Amino acid sequence: MPVQLLPVHYALIFAFGLVFGSFFNVCIYRWPQEDPKEREWVNTPSHCPKCGAKIRWYDNIPLFSWLILLRGKCRACKAPISWRYPLVELGNGLLWLLTAWLVANHGFSGVPESKTSWWYLAFAIYFASVYFLTFIIDAETQTIPDELLWGHGVGSVLFLWLAHGTDFSGGWLASALCALGLAGLFLLFWKFGAMGDGDVWLALGLGSLFGWPLTISMLVISFMVGGILGIFIILGKIIRKKYKFGDRTEIAYGPFLVLGSYITIFFGHDLINWYLSSFFPSAGGGLSGTGL
Repeated sequence: MPVQLLPVHYALIFAFGLVFGSFFNVCIYRWPQEDPKEREWVNTPSHCPKCGAKIRWYDNIPLFSWLILLRGKCRACKAPISWRYPLVELGNGLLWLLTAWLVANHGFSGVPESKTSWWYLAFAIYFASVYFLTFIIDAETQTIPDELLWGHGVGSVLFLWLAHGTDFSGGWLASALCALGLAGLFLLFWKFGAMGDGDVWLALGLGSLFGWPLTISMLVISFMVGGILGIFIILGKIIRKKYKFGDRTEIAYGPFLVLGSYITIFFGHDLINWYLSSFFPSAGGGLSGTGL
């Protein structure tokens, strides 16, 4: 049955989004610099990076501790705590809130309203979280940790099982072909130094999640957003006289991939239908897909 959310549901989703946002701060800080085999992000308690003092539970309450109890400083050494920590918590809470609202009021691309269940809401929040972490980490370090690549890949397969069941034809076949095709395309870009290897592995999960034709929608959105931002970055360098014709400007592509993916989850079919009806009206008005 369709997902129907009451104000109390939105309040709980926002609260849990804040809590997980606090945990995501740990992932953002530790995943890019640790050996995945050591699992430091699980085994080592939260502590001040300046003095090493362990953070008490009441100093770890999302937003409240940073704003009220600590006022942006470590309780032990008084070193400033970056404003990014509460911003990530708030950002994730708002992202979960937006995701829940979109699932309840718009639904998934091409999924009939009658088929949208609470499982779809859970997967939407899961993928939104993976994309949120990928966006921040890749933008800062130009790397995508294995935890996110594996997490997205496994989540994509589980979602395919939810959407298509155990009938390994049709949707499964389209997803497999798109996963291999998209990864092959990105592998070609990687060979020429235009993408990182993390983008290639991420492409496997994205292609399997979206299948045909939503993979095209995701690619178009991500390329457009990335191209527009790239133009502004180059213009900024030109204005500051720090750019010469032929200079190479490296920009992480992962953030644009996940942004395009998030938009495609909810609006992919709408965008394709708009394009077909606007430029190819004889095609019959667009798509009538039954899921991702």
